Amino acid sequence: MLRLTLRRKLLLFAVVIAVLPLLVAGRSMIRIAQDELKSSANEQLVTTASEIVREINDLYERTWLAPLLLIRNAVDGEMLGVQEKIALLTLGIADLPDIVALQITVEGAPLPVVVTQDRFSRHLEASGLVPLDVLRVPPDRIAALRESGNVYAGDVTRIAATGDWLATIVLPLDTMLAGSRATLSARIDLYGLQRLLREHPFATTGEVTLVDAAGSTVLDAQTEDRADYPIVEAAVGMLAGGPRLVSVEPYVRPDGDVMLGAFGFPRPFDWAVLVEKSQDDAYLAITRMTDNLIVWSLAGLAAAVAGAALLALRMSGPILEIERVAARVETGDFSARVVQGLRLRDEIGDLARRINQMVVGLGERFQLEKFVSGETVEAIRGSTFEGVKLGGERREVTILFCDIRGYTAFAEKNPPETVVEVLNFHFQHLTDLVATHQGDIDKFVGDQILAVFQGETMALDAVRCALAMQAKMAELGQERPDWHLAVGIGINTGEVTMGAMGSDRRMDFTVLGDAVNLAARLCSHADRGQTLISRTTQLAVADASDLATKRLNAISVKGKRETVTVYQVVTQPRSLADVSLARRQMRSSRPAGDR
Repeated sequence: MLRLTLRRKLLLFAVVIAVLPLLVAGRSMIRIAQDELKSSANEQLVTTASEIVREINDLYERTWLAPLLLIRNAVDGEMLGVQEKIALLTLGIADLPDIVALQITVEGAPLPVVVTQDRFSRHLEASGLVPLDVLRVPPDRIAALRESGNVYAGDVTRIAATGDWLATIVLPLDTMLAGSRATLSARIDLYGLQRLLREHPFATTGEVTLVDAAGSTVLDAQTEDRADYPIVEAAVGMLAGGPRLVSVEPYVRPDGDVMLGAFGFPRPFDWAVLVEKSQDDAYLAITRMTDNLIVWSLAGLAAAVAGAALLALRMSGPILEIERVAARVETGDFSARVVQGLRLRDEIGDLARRINQMVVGLGERFQLEKFVSGETVEAIRGSTFEGVKLGGERREVTILFCDIRGYTAFAEKNPPETVVEVLNFHFQHLTDLVATHQGDIDKFVGDQILAVFQGETMALDAVRCALAMQAKMAELGQERPDWHLAVGIGINTGEVTMGAMGSDRRMDFTVLGDAVNLAARLCSHADRGQTLISRTTQLAVADASDLATKRLNAISVKGKRETVTVYQVVTQPRSLADVSLARRQMRSSRPAGDR
């Protein structure tokens, strides 16, 4: 999560002050303009849809139906014979470019009379088609269409070979021919209607489409199924039986394009006229207005950021440096100091100076912590504001005494500086091992280390630490055999008194008790490279598979009347079978009182 520093807060505040008024005002203007443009776009769509519907109706009624009615009235009488009526059809079709075939169908007659337009017939023949096969309307289809009413317009089909679209208009005749009902029909070339839609002014910025009752496009080069378009679903629903009114329908296409659309319904055909426009195009003015708003907002933002940066650098610079100094101090670097802002005569300058004083004090306290045990530090941290009080409490712990053997002889042969350096060198390695095994250095006594282990595994931790110490001393001895140094270690587990000892002016947080004394005595009896443990410690580690102990002769220690049972930790663990066998042998050889 992004942390809001003081500098970021200042920058954010400046940005909000600069940009917020522009955004609020701009948003209001955009909303008003968007509403106006939406109303204007809807009005344009409705007007265009109504205009195209009207033009289709006019084309049908004036260009196609009116001359066909004149021809029907001429042939629908008894004054003209068959030859005269055919001549009338031939003359009539020559003057009507959209009508490419006229046909008179008599019920019961084997074939209808068909007159075709020469130009369109040649056009079909050039594509390898037989004009009569394409333009003739089957008599059974004529019979079915005649029943639909006085005038029928429909049966729109596409000639795949030429790409032309044809419609059929059927007009029943009132006069009987040869005693049977007759019907005048015409095939209409819809190229004029295609050109009307293609050249409409709206087509330059939007889309004009015709769909039939099945939701498929009409008069297109390739028929496309748009039944899944929401606007087509609404239009087809009205074609199926709803009121055929001009309607506006905003929707989202299956490909994700947001469209504004309107539809209307021409009278002659079972079609819907779709007039559509992309919302992006309809709201182009809004887009430009938004772009301008963004430009001005960015300009205001740049000015605000520049001003805020100058203010932030001057005000937040010292505070950020204080934060960086605090971070370095947290990692233990007490040499860090605040430099920026020290000369300021305000609260920030006072804070910088006080931080430097605090770092000096923390550094001194950190150095003091190196002279006390971890338990002492924990006691101080857990104390109240009144500080650590004198007194102690009983605890079960494991005590480890480690004494460097050969140190006295080494000190007699070498200068004090070398003695201290070598002693510290060994202490560094040994204390690291204590910390690694969850122990705590209580104190250093000359060339001795007193370590305390606590917890459920304290005895195991102490013994394993002792083995690690012996291994490390052996390793160091191989590197510097001339030093001739080793360690003897004594370990005891028991109850001690742990707490602050001394006076109110000078106290020491340490452990006291017989268990501590016994560990010290065991250490004094341990030879070079030897680790001695008490019986209580041996019982605590008896089940450890990686450790092996060997019982030694009982020893007498100062302060105890009876001898003390002592065990030596084997530095090289044996196999599990050997360890188990050794333990059984030791148990069987113990006196009754020691079992």
